[in-house]
Amino acid sequence: MTLPQIHPEIEEIRSQYQTVRSDLRAAVEEWHRLSNEVRPRLNATYQHYFGELERELQFKALEGAELFRRVELLSIKIARGERLTPEIIDLVNQVVDKEYAKFNRRLREAFDMDVQQRERAAQQRVDIHDDEELVMMYRTLVKKLHPDAVGANAPGSEEWHRVQNAYRDRNVSQLRSLLAVLGVNETEDHITDTWDIERWKAELDILEKRLQIEERKLNRLRRQDPFVIESELDDEAWRTRHTKELQDAVSEKEKEIAENREHYREITGGEVPQGTDVVKSKEDQTFDEDFMKNTYFGQR
Repeated sequence: MTLPQIHPEIEEIRSQYQTVRSDLRAAVEEWHRLSNEVRPRLNATYQHYFGELERELQFKALEGAELFRRVELLSIKIARGERLTPEIIDLVNQVVDKEYAKFNRRLREAFDMDVQQRERAAQQRVDIHDDEELVMMYRTLVKKLHPDAVGANAPGSEEWHRVQNAYRDRNVSQLRSLLAVLGVNETEDHITDTWDIERWKAELDILEKRLQIEERKLNRLRRQDPFVIESELDDEAWRTRHTKELQDAVSEKEKEIAENREHYREITGGEVPQGTDVVKSKEDQTFDEDFMKNTYFGQR
């Protein structure tokens, strides 16, 4: 029986393919480590030092933006020649209350809820598409990691518990990351044995492009907060400067609020109303998942 001849380049390409696949897995695992281990730790450290100031700044910023919006809408009506009756003023204020209900709810969840309350809120806002993806990824991972298949003490047992926790918390992004890390979609060796030289080249090209994507994704993550201030968090001098920066920012927001409050009085002859608590309305309680991932950063 004559054995099939192997193209002389296949072994070299196969080696390159295995190296790229290993690099890809390492990049995905590093992204997962930074996202799910390092970032929560850094955020907790940042909150310890600056949490109260950040909370004050965020709420002042929202208050200032909301007040500016009231003045803006009322000024537009005056510019159009409309007379500001009490009914018109009340209507404008109701419109602004509704516009900012979602943002008020975001801040309340970010700063005023405990961990369990945040988890319940996150569960309530998983949409249908995310729910379907959640179940699909969970089933795929279970097939690969179930203790009945790999053994209770097998290397995958730790990942099994991570999958269960992610599914319990309805954490779509973490399940997606686990799916990539564990390489569920990697091609098995007995299948690659049937590939010819052209198929190997094509598959290597696909894998290299995927690695480039993951490396760019990883580099972007490293350039974001809180990773770019990781070393500064241990620097007392930097913490002192940053505290002063936050205090100055709060003062600036307070000045803006005072100015716009005075403008509101000049326009309406009265004080800014407390506003209607429309935050609890059913339809207005949907908001973006990534807000909680960046509670303190990039939101000002």
